[in-house]
Amino acid sequence: MAAALCLAGCGSGSEPRAAPQPELPHSVATALASGSDEVARALTAGDHCRALSVARQLQQETVAAINDWQIPGAFQEQLGSAVADLVSRIRCVPPVNKHDNGKHNGQKKHEGND
Repeated sequence: MAAALCLAGCGSGSEPRAAPQPELPHSVATALASGSDEVARALTAGDHCRALSVARQLQQETVAAINDWQIPGAFQEQLGSAVADLVSRIRCVPPVNKHDNGKHNGQKKHEGND
């Protein structure tokens, strides 16, 4: 009878506990969120070159955090892939200088108007 009471007190009848879910450290999550927000702001402003630069920096920080084991293994592949995908989708096309009036093509501004 004493053995039965000991077993009952050890939780043999209780429901199994779920394993704790992995979590990103607050500082890492905040830094990554800040970087992604900055990419979004640059894209919204139409500054794709700035967005690409920030996205590449975000990718470097993500890889560094993964290599330093600051990101739990359960998140590493998905997060790394998401950031790489973001970088691959942004296209930086430098703006065309609208004020050169053909001067860079060997033409003069008023050529032929004499």
